[in-house]
Amino acid sequence: MFDKTREFFMARFLRPKPIGLYRYGSDGLDGDLENLSFADPMPEAMRIYGSNFYGPRNVYGGGARVSDRNMTTKLRLTGRKRRLVDFEGQQHMYLVSRRFIDIVEGFQKEIQYFPVECSWTDGSRAGQFFFFFTTVLLDAVIREKTTATCTPLRSGGGLWQPKGGEAFAFDKSRLGNIHMWVDPNMPTEGALMTEALHDALKDAKIESFYEWTYSEEI
Repeated sequence: MFDKTREFFMARFLRPKPIGLYRYGSDGLDGDLENLSFADPMPEAMRIYGSNFYGPRNVYGGGARVSDRNMTTKLRLTGRKRRLVDFEGQQHMYLVSRRFIDIVEGFQKEIQYFPVECSWTDGSRAGQFFFFFTTVLLDAVIREKTTATCTPLRSGGGLWQPKGGEAFAFDKSRLGNIHMWVDPNMPTEGALMTEALHDALKDAKIESFYEWTYSEEI
């Protein structure tokens, strides 16, 4: 039976929002982006759910510390020159500004980021940004208060596949002071963030992430 004294709250998925009509790509000019890996020792929970995780470049990465081996330090942005935003997705990872990092660090220190010097296809400088990860892997879903279905996996655990109209409840006591994390049962959804962190990013006019709520308070 669900304990009614437990505190639950709303959370959101952190997703990049394309600017304008186009999604722009990029090329790594050094390192080897095809062979990024998590750092050792990998958390036990990551080992248990290993079949669901394909490395740091799977849906923006996160959930464990990333090895700097093969990480690029130079990124060439394709497409026309444009005003760069604080938050976007490149190479299936979060590419963010220092301003974004400063806000998140005000909420939690369990994050990791790698500096990346960005340039345009003509060789001119576009600025310094960072590949960004939360290092927290945590299952905080209160199953008794969640209306979505979790599909069991042969390897153990289960798989949430959020759909419209379904609601998730999250247990605040499991998170403590964490505000951004990856759920091991949602490996294809990207990082989750609390409403407090979402509001701070929005108030600071951080561009550009989706603002709709996937997980509803119930």
